[in-house]
Amino acid sequence: MLLSEWKTLENIKTLPELARRLGVDNTTNPAKLVHNWLNGKVKPSGKNMEKIIRATHGKVQPNDFYSQQN
Repeated sequence: MLLSEWKTLENIKTLPELARRLGVDNTTNPAKLVHNWLNGKVKPSGKNMEKIIRATHGKVQPNDFYSQQN
Protein backbone atom coordinates (compact mmCIF):
# COMPACT_ATOMS: atom_id res chain seq x y z
CA MET A 1 0.00 0.00 0.00
CA LEU A 2 1.33 3.43 -0.86
CA LEU A 3 1.81 5.93 1.93
CA SER A 4 -0.68 8.23 0.22
CA GLU A 5 -3.27 5.45 0.24
CA TRP A 6 -2.69 4.83 3.94
CA LYS A 7 -3.01 8.58 4.61
CA THR A 8 -6.41 8.57 2.88
CA LEU A 9 -7.51 5.34 4.57
CA GLU A 10 -6.67 6.81 7.98
CA ASN A 11 -8.44 10.10 7.10
CA ILE A 12 -5.28 12.11 7.74
CA LYS A 13 -5.85 15.61 6.40
CA THR A 14 -2.54 17.43 6.91
CA LEU A 15 1.14 16.71 6.41
CA PRO A 16 2.02 17.69 10.02
CA GLU A 17 -0.58 15.18 11.24
CA LEU A 18 0.88 12.51 8.97
CA ALA A 19 4.36 13.24 10.32
CA ARG A 20 3.07 12.98 13.88
CA ARG A 21 1.31 9.67 13.21
CA LEU A 22 4.47 8.28 11.62
CA GLY A 23 6.63 9.44 14.51
CA VAL A 24 8.83 11.80 12.50
CA ASP A 25 7.41 15.06 13.84
CA ASN A 26 10.60 15.78 15.78
CA THR A 27 12.62 16.42 12.59
CA THR A 28 13.59 19.88 11.32
CA ASN A 29 10.76 20.14 8.78
CA PRO A 30 8.45 17.14 9.19
CA ALA A 31 5.79 18.34 6.74
CA LYS A 32 8.36 18.74 3.96
CA LEU A 33 9.88 15.36 4.80
CA VAL A 34 6.61 13.46 4.41
CA HIS A 35 5.68 15.60 1.37
CA ASN A 36 8.88 14.46 -0.34
CA TRP A 37 8.10 10.83 0.51
CA LEU A 38 4.57 11.15 -0.86
CA ASN A 39 5.83 12.68 -4.10
CA GLY A 40 8.62 10.15 -4.53
CA LYS A 41 11.35 12.80 -4.38
CA VAL A 42 13.24 10.91 -1.67
CA LYS A 43 12.97 7.52 -0.03
CA PRO A 44 12.75 7.21 3.76
CA SER A 45 15.93 6.32 5.62
CA GLY A 46 16.12 2.90 7.23
CA LYS A 47 15.28 4.38 10.62
CA ASN A 48 12.26 6.24 9.24
CA MET A 49 11.18 3.21 7.23
CA GLU A 50 10.99 1.24 10.48
CA LYS A 51 8.79 3.98 11.95
CA ILE A 52 6.51 3.89 8.90
CA ILE A 53 6.14 0.10 9.05
CA ARG A 54 5.39 0.26 12.77
CA ALA A 55 2.92 3.18 12.48
CA THR A 56 1.05 1.61 9.57
CA HIS A 57 1.04 -1.86 11.18
CA GLY A 58 2.91 -3.21 8.17
CA LYS A 59 0.50 -1.89 5.56
CA VAL A 60 3.21 0.33 4.02
CA GLN A 61 6.40 -1.56 3.23
CA PRO A 62 9.77 -0.50 1.76
CA ASN A 63 8.88 -1.93 -1.66
CA ASP A 64 5.90 0.40 -1.82
CA PHE A 65 8.27 3.35 -2.13
CA TYR A 66 10.06 1.72 -5.06
CA SER A 67 6.93 0.85 -7.00
CA GLN A 68 6.08 4.55 -7.49
CA GLN A 69 6.66 5.90 -10.95
CA ASN A 70 8.05 9.27 -9.74
